[in-house]
Amino acid sequence: MDPHKMTLVEVLDNFRARNVTFTLKDGTKRTIFVNEIEDEADDQPEMLFMADEPKDDVWISDVVSAVPA
Repeated sequence: MDPHKMTLVEVLDNFRARNVTFTLKDGTKRTIFVNEIEDEADDQPEMLFMADEPKDDVWISDVVSAVPA
């Protein structure tokens, strides 16, 4: 799934509160439990998939695709 082509409601419905495997622009894959999703309305510079630890957060600009588990 390409979260870049989804509405915020679709992103929330598909990725919040579940494990998601992200394929990143550098070719790696990362799986995190997405606790919350914030965007510009939450004073973030872009959409942010928030994990348990801030170091594990994923910015949408780094994402090629995402697959919910």
